[in-house]
Amino acid sequence: MHCLKCQGHMMVERHYTLLSRRLYARCLNCGFWLDLADLLRFFHKVLESGFRGKQVRETMSL
Repeated sequence: MHCLKCQGHMMVERHYTLLSRRLYARCLNCGFWLDLADLLRFFHKVLESGFRGKQVRETMSL
């Protein structure tokens, strides 16, 4: 996986808290990180709206 900012390599990390378990991808070069659960939810909404024939109106805030 390549970084969206610097095209460096990204590493997947798991963070455990008392309330949730989260998956992040963090760039080894610049430190940019991305929440993979939010990314999956975004693509699921895009595919679901396309399947229903609606106009895609989802945005991803980075």
